[in-house]
Amino acid sequence: MKNFDVIIIGAGHNGLAAASYLSKKGKKVLVVEKNQNVGGLAEYSDSLNCVSPIIKKELNINVTNVDKTTHIVSLEDNQNHTVLEDNNGKLSFLKTNAEEEDQQKFLSIINNYKLFSKTLGSFMFQQPPRVKSGKKSDLFQLISMGWKIRKLGKKNMRELLRIIGLNIADDLEDNLSNNNLMGLLSHEAVLGTNLGPRSPGSILTLLYKQATNNNIFNLKKIEVAEYIKQLEDCCNKNMVEIIKSSEVKKILTQNNSVTGVQLTNGEVFESKYLMSNADPKTTYLNLLGAEILDTDFIRRVKNFRNKGNVAKLELVLENEININNIDKNMYGKFIYAPNIKYIEHAFNANKYNKYSDNPCLEFYVNQNTISANVYYVPYLLNSHHEENKIIKRCVSILSKFIPEMKIAKQELTTPNKMEEKFNIGGGHWHHGDLEIDQLLMMRPFYGSSQYSTPINGLYLCSAGTHPGGGLTGINGLNAAKKVIEELK
Repeated sequence: MKNFDVIIIGAGHNGLAAASYLSKKGKKVLVVEKNQNVGGLAEYSDSLNCVSPIIKKELNINVTNVDKTTHIVSLEDNQNHTVLEDNNGKLSFLKTNAEEEDQQKFLSIINNYKLFSKTLGSFMFQQPPRVKSGKKSDLFQLISMGWKIRKLGKKNMRELLRIIGLNIADDLEDNLSNNNLMGLLSHEAVLGTNLGPRSPGSILTLLYKQATNNNIFNLKKIEVAEYIKQLEDCCNKNMVEIIKSSEVKKILTQNNSVTGVQLTNGEVFESKYLMSNADPKTTYLNLLGAEILDTDFIRRVKNFRNKGNVAKLELVLENEININNIDKNMYGKFIYAPNIKYIEHAFNANKYNKYSDNPCLEFYVNQNTISANVYYVPYLLNSHHEENKIIKRCVSILSKFIPEMKIAKQELTTPNKMEEKFNIGGGHWHHGDLEIDQLLMMRPFYGSSQYSTPINGLYLCSAGTHPGGGLTGINGLNAAKKVIEELK
């Protein structure tokens, strides 16, 4: 029976980041991965805007930027598409039917959001403070958070506090008149969430994601595959043992402390420290078991909202893809969310666990391949998605803009399939909703924040912890630092 200093469940990017850091500190680390390849949900990611300087420094990885100018194309049924160019974070209009006044207001709104997200960004990559811990470090961090908001100035501070709980639709309708521009920003606010444009808090989710990605539009500036490979190489270099195609059946405990893990094949590995890169619900209810948790804590686990609603569609065409009224060499992401009303109607179906006949799409094009995020396609309990119907509807939308679509191959990955493949409850990108009561020091929920759990030696490091989803790796790094503190 093998013994390790730390065992990590799941070789997603956060698990790999945690393993790399722990092994660099001289710890004997085992990573157990269910699938044949590492990276987890990164397999479905088309975009990576930046890698945190903290991750680069701590793990000595050096990813290169894609040497192309990135564009954001918001498609319109009348073929008068809006095209934005992103030049190192500075946006400019290349093409639009919006009035000059709307263009300036649009860029002004983005600059305001960028200012506010910078304030949030200073907290994104730190361990969140515990409000009543009594520790000086937590108190200092809370004071620092308040001071940085105050430094915005009276006018900007009041504006931040005014909009932070508002819905994105109200703010945009107060300032813009062009439907396509409003649809574009609303899309960025709600993608990957269980919110619609008129849902309170949708501005906060936009600021939060911008703070994490360092851009209001999550663009492809770095190759995801290269980033994951470098994380895996870092693990291999530091002698991390990674077991692939093996699934953890149970977290073993004794006297409220971790003792190791048991795999589905019966094999047991021992350790006093365990990190779970699975989502909080799966970790507590499936791997650990509710029998050793108190009733109130179980209630909080079950109330954690984690219903996924984004499906992944891959289309391979026999012919090269040309989009009407768009330069065929244009590099970037394409969005079909033409206006607020369209998005809200798609969201209304999601409320009742149904999917709209008119879904929203975000997609990338690579020669003859389309890789699209489709929403809202909700996670379904005790039911199956009508996959062919969803694909047919998406193709119908795409065919408005792509004259010839001779499809050679098609594949739809629903939230239910994501749950099955990666053991992610609800098939949620972020392992749980990014809403005001599930953010910062409250993520995932009271009694399980700051990467700790009620079980001695058990820690969470997944997207279900602060700062949430995305490919930052910060969740894993922060959790690993927490374990190092305990090991000292």
